[in-house]
Amino acid sequence: MPEPSTPVTGTVVMLGGRSEREFSVVRELGYRVVLLDERIPWHCMPWVDAHVDIGLDDWGAVADAIRDELGDERPAAVLTHTEPRLPLMAHLGSLLSPGSPGLDEEAAANCRDKWRTRTVLAAAGLPVPRFALATNGDEAVAAASRIGYPVVVKPRDGAGAFGVRCCFGEAEVREAFGALGGFLPDGLPGALIEEYVDGPEFAVQTLTRGGTTQLLSVFRQRTTPPPVFVELGYEHPCGLAATHHEELEQLLQDTLDALGLRDWISHTQVRLGTGGFRVIEVNARRPGGRLVEMTTAVSGIDMVEAVTRQVLGLEQAGPGPTVAFARYTSIVFDEPGTVLYDEFEPDEEGPGRPVVELEIAPGETVRPKEDPQGGVYGRIVVYGASAEELDRAEQDVRRALDLQVVLGDGLDPAPSDSREFKSCC
Repeated sequence: MPEPSTPVTGTVVMLGGRSEREFSVVRELGYRVVLLDERIPWHCMPWVDAHVDIGLDDWGAVADAIRDELGDERPAAVLTHTEPRLPLMAHLGSLLSPGSPGLDEEAAANCRDKWRTRTVLAAAGLPVPRFALATNGDEAVAAASRIGYPVVVKPRDGAGAFGVRCCFGEAEVREAFGALGGFLPDGLPGALIEEYVDGPEFAVQTLTRGGTTQLLSVFRQRTTPPPVFVELGYEHPCGLAATHHEELEQLLQDTLDALGLRDWISHTQVRLGTGGFRVIEVNARRPGGRLVEMTTAVSGIDMVEAVTRQVLGLEQAGPGPTVAFARYTSIVFDEPGTVLYDEFEPDEEGPGRPVVELEIAPGETVRPKEDPQGGVYGRIVVYGASAEELDRAEQDVRRALDLQVVLGDGLDPAPSDSREFKSCC
């Protein structure tokens, strides 16, 4: 296990984990890492100083396990990068490290529950779609009739557009509401029925320190048209005029103030409709997929390091080098079949190096992007000094991959639940 770069000054308790970077940044800042999760993956063990196998649903048991592990030591911070564990993180932080900066329990609840997000923002006079909470199919239909079609039916929690569907009539609303139990059977009860806002969508990444919010990146988001919203990609610069950008900056400041987020990061989705911006979702976490790396590339700020420094009460690092243009393109397919491609590893090194990810192997089957079980099967991220340079870089990657979908007898896509490919964010 690598030694921290500075003398150890305390212990950070981590709840679950996704990648080595989440743990290495803590150690680089001079802290021990204790990881708690139901099943600690073998590959994570070299990245931490100690680990505790424990289910994270019993909050009292988790608190006792931390006390047993640390003894009389107070954790320097409790931290997670996993959205479902944010409420637990906030609770343990207030219990075990009271007064420390970070996400508090009220703000975590406000962001985790989409209905609660809407309610708080509407009470503050901030622009959100018209909405209602429905607990059964009849209530969902009645709410849709009041709001006016088309409407969007979505779970109260969850991420990645799981279970989200735009509906144009009663039958579709009933079907979408009924399907939510299959998508998120353990989620919050009921469903959110909301106005569909037609207009360009933007993904906004922020860092809030002491109640002051800094926009790190604003990406123009491209998705498939309704009824489902499969992400097709993101662009930087986002194309907003300076006046709209200033309006968006103030909207994010007011939104995060209302939700109580004072010392944390966020990934917020907004749409620009005919009446102006509307807040669609506020997620108290970094974005998924490769948007966090894109944010680092265009802002010079690593959101993983930034939020870690924030909860530890450390000064933020200065921004690093940036790129002028960035593009994230999802790998999707128009037809079903068996996918074939050549393995490809970009030659470039450094911040401008393309990212090429495929989550399927050659010979596996794929479905079209609009299929309920289809979606996103990978991504290409390119950087450059101009839009034309992005075009060339993406074309070079696609030529090297030589992606093909082969159709024919016996090559139909196998039945599968590929909801994980729908969206990353």
